Amino acid sequence: MPRRSFAEPETFQRVLRQILQAAAKRGIDESELAVRAGAAPETLSRMKTRGNGDFGLVTRLAQVAGLRITAVPDNDALESLQRGDFF
Repeated sequence: MPRRSFAEPETFQRVLRQILQAAAKRGIDESELAVRAGAAPETLSRMKTRGNGDFGLVTRLAQVAGLRITAVPDNDALESLQRGDFF
């Protein structure tokens, strides 16, 4: 049975982009981020390309970048505000 991603590709890519931005702000490049999270840089590259990956690895990447993965209530109005298309 093929492994399934924990999120839709768009959601996954948005989360991964936030992790990469946070890591960059800490002076951590993508290669170092992957290694410090216990993965090969190629694995991170594949995750970016495919738009999916292992939840455990995403969690470790976030931790290295100084973030944590948290579940929050779905709020369409808040998401619209954040995108800038509320009005």
